[in-house]
Amino acid sequence: LLLLVLVAVFAPLRAPYDYAAQDLMSSFEPPSWKHPLGTDDFGRDILSRIIYGARVSLQVGVFAVFIAMMSGGALGAIAGYYGGRIDGAIMRGMDILLSIPQILLAIAIAAALGPGLLNLTIAVGVAALPTFARVVRGAVLSIVGQEYIEAAQCMGASDAWIIIRHILPNCSAPIIVQSTIRVAQAILAAAALSFLGL
Repeated sequence: LLLLVLVAVFAPLRAPYDYAAQDLMSSFEPPSWKHPLGTDDFGRDILSRIIYGARVSLQVGVFAVFIAMMSGGALGAIAGYYGGRIDGAIMRGMDILLSIPQILLAIAIAAALGPGLLNLTIAVGVAALPTFARVVRGAVLSIVGQEYIEAAQCMGASDAWIIIRHILPNCSAPIIVQSTIRVAQAILAAAALSFLGL
């Protein structure tokens, strides 16, 4: 993963050719020493295009997961901490979003927002939001009854302070696992939406 990230970050130094440079005389060349993965119909080097494409893929994957993690994590923490009607309202909203296949939800959001990399990232992030909300809510429910939470409440700490300082750091393990899984799924979803022209 580190190698992939480094190749993407230093793409101008690692790519053998400019990703957009066309050479129509070299169209559809098979793999060779000059072009290790061959060329496309415009004679562009496929390896260079993959290296530069890794930048976009990682950018969309990381930022989409960041959007889902922050918004879904906040909703899940609020639902788990307060419980009752707040929990019921938030979780029923998440259930509604979960009842729609994520790729269809992302297509609907991307179509509403219009084409573009930022809109694509937002669409994929919002589609992944319910998963993070449910994971964080489950982790918060297992933590909220602990003695140190009660001690913080007795000392007069605000709810926001307790959630941010005491609860979320202690439920970071499932959030990290879910984030690493979702990055790959976000990249695949972004590729599907890109193929559809969104």
